[in-house]
Amino acid sequence: MSYKTKQRDIILKFFKKNHDKSFSVKEIFDSLKNENISISAIYRNLAELEGSGKVRKMTKKGSNSSFYQFIGCDECCGHVHLSCIDCGKTVHLSDVDSAFISSNVLKHSNFEPDEAGTVVFVMCNSCSKKKKGERK
Repeated sequence: MSYKTKQRDIILKFFKKNHDKSFSVKEIFDSLKNENISISAIYRNLAELEGSGKVRKMTKKGSNSSFYQFIGCDECCGHVHLSCIDCGKTVHLSDVDSAFISSNVLKHSNFEPDEAGTVVFVMCNSCSKKKKGERK
């Protein structure tokens, strides 16, 4: 049985403030160190929030850690997401773009994506420019 707690409210507030990013448990713990929330409470609350569909758990290329992102807002539900493989910034695509990707995946592979749970890992423009600048 899920019930509302002060700790969960603090974690949700953190996610809503940072809705375009994903975080490891350690990053959440470090960000909320002044709130006196134990790491075990963060794990427990993340499990509840994931179960209720308010956060998404994902992995990132090159990392063994799990990352969490807020998806409880209306504009995120039912949308394909793009997530930068370097900085972790995550954005949701529009209804039109999400439908376009989903229909093309279905058309060409006979798989139907779960739009709300699909994350496409790419490199954002900012990180791409940095990488290109490093190679010069």
